[in-house]
Amino acid sequence: MKKYLFFSLLSVSILILASGCGFSDKGNVEGTKVTIEKDKANELQLELGIGAGELNVEAGANEWVEGTIEVTHKKLKTDVSYKLKEDTGKGIIKQDDGFFDNMNFDNVKNKWDLKLNSEVPTELIVNSGAALSRLDLKGLNLSTLEVNAGVGDVTIDLGGKWEKSFDASLKMGVGKSTIILPKEVGVKIISSKGIGNTNFVGFISEGDGIYVNEAYKDADVIIHLNTELGIGEVNFQME
Repeated sequence: MKKYLFFSLLSVSILILASGCGFSDKGNVEGTKVTIEKDKANELQLELGIGAGELNVEAGANEWVEGTIEVTHKKLKTDVSYKLKEDTGKGIIKQDDGFFDNMNFDNVKNKWDLKLNSEVPTELIVNSGAALSRLDLKGLNLSTLEVNAGVGDVTIDLGGKWEKSFDASLKMGVGKSTIILPKEVGVKIISSKGIGNTNFVGFISEGDGIYVNEAYKDADVIIHLNTELGIGEVNFQME
């Protein structure tokens, strides 16, 4: 936990430095189309890695991944890789870490708008640095979820109907986080205490940082959330 808080505080320093350099959306925007084509994979492992910027993710892709990335800085080069090993497809979309060397955030825009396919079970990992993240994951076929957030507001929508149980690991950094969860599907939250306010709206406390919804007791499908809370406000609420 100490190591994670150190990372969060380091991210705060990055954000402050960025603010001092005048972060803005001005400049010549270059749009890059992002596609990972659908193949014979029966399951997916997808990893998304964004440094500073805006990340929007939702269901609705015909291919494994579809979307665009808009940038205004030449160092914001996006690497897209995909390999099929037996029945598992592994895709990685990330940007060059060298962007943070001698950074100057003047006139920088880095906006990701991605859609993911919901046909096969998907292990999804999202890593963000200083970013505004909106993860609308309703309708996806998640087998596991891992979110590692640095600095910035984060919204994760896990509402809707889920056919299968899955585990989610959420490490929230600095900022306001909103986690939206289903009412009809069982939910169990194991939460570590961070620095700031944590609200569990509509959930039942079982003590020792454990919270469940009313559907949990008799549910066949359960979302298990393990959360490490950082600095700021975190709201767990039902749709």
